[in-house]
Amino acid sequence: MAQQATQVLNSSIEKEAWDLYEVGSNEDVVVLAKRHPENFYIQHLGYLALYELTGRVTIAAPKGISNLAPLVDAIQNYEMGKTGEASKSLNLYFNTQTNPLCFPIIQTAIKIYFRAEAYEEAKTVITRFKKQWNDNSFIKEELICIYYLKRYDEVIKVFRDNMKLLNDSDIHKLVGMALLFLDRHKEANLIFENIPGKLNLPSFDEKRKMYDSVYKKITELETKTSSLNHKDLEDMGFAYLFHGDYVKAEKMFLSLTEKLKSKLCNV
Repeated sequence: MAQQATQVLNSSIEKEAWDLYEVGSNEDVVVLAKRHPENFYIQHLGYLALYELTGRVTIAAPKGISNLAPLVDAIQNYEMGKTGEASKSLNLYFNTQTNPLCFPIIQTAIKIYFRAEAYEEAKTVITRFKKQWNDNSFIKEELICIYYLKRYDEVIKVFRDNMKLLNDSDIHKLVGMALLFLDRHKEANLIFENIPGKLNLPSFDEKRKMYDSVYKKITELETKTSSLNHKDLEDMGFAYLFHGDYVKAEKMFLSLTEKLKSKLCNV
């Protein structure tokens, strides 16, 4: 009877800890972890909560076995630069369908998967989260995954279905490049002409003339890319684009979009 009562008590405490973590009450989870050093599940959850609070590993990973242990291992490996091992640990967690999903777990997983360039895995967990919770919080990250997986038709569909949520200059550039790779040049031109924050011009030819001066010195600029600022690099990208060099345009825009991905890797 005493053992059964202890199991019920542990289950109740674990549920309380999870509920707190799920809604972002990470300080309370850390407090619970300090109160229950014997409970491996709560220790692991406390570690995840502390990582949410600080954005870095500040304590040694707790020992013991729980269904959250792969997430702890993933964070450890990620912080040590072992992104491949971190991805494998995440896969171990997500491959067990009964393991719970919540916003902070998916956010951390995306950060790790993006750093490892594991876009298929990232898209899979985003899709699971979206279906389970009917939540489009990670729609931008989903589109980035699809683009890097070169599923350009799907990029366009996701963009059209979620335009209000994707009114972002970096996303518009990816959509424009996807259209170019699908040989839908007129639609791509329309996207590029209406990138948020960019000057709208009435025609492709006028855009081309606008970037003529940049394109004339493009060879010289290519030798200085490491020292150019964001605006100069963006101008190079548009100069390539409006002079028909789509491969170099994509490469330049992707290098700029890496900044967006980098932000997502460091949230």
